Amino acid sequence: MSNFFGQESLGVLKVRGNGVLVLTEEELFFEMWKPRKELLIPIVSIIEITNSKSHMHRSVFRPLLKVIFKNENNEVDSAAWYVCNLDHWNEILNKLINK
Repeated sequence: MSNFFGQESLGVLKVRGNGVLVLTEEELFFEMWKPRKELLIPIVSIIEITNSKSHMHRSVFRPLLKVIFKNENNEVDSAAWYVCNLDHWNEILNKLINK
């Protein structure tokens, strides 16, 4: 379970919502339930993992998992989620991107 705070390249008017965030050795995959949306970020395209209390002017006043990556147009982009066990997500993602 995760709460999606949007993808920067799509703009601030795009919907945020709940869904499932899945991490494998090759990709970070998010599926939002309503409205239905999928976002696939290959691990090799991730530039940096950060934590901030807001993303695109939205906040839950708790740290978010923010992923900065190169999108399909090879442009720097970002997406953020509120997740449980943020420290665990940070640790695993940083290990994968530093391989």
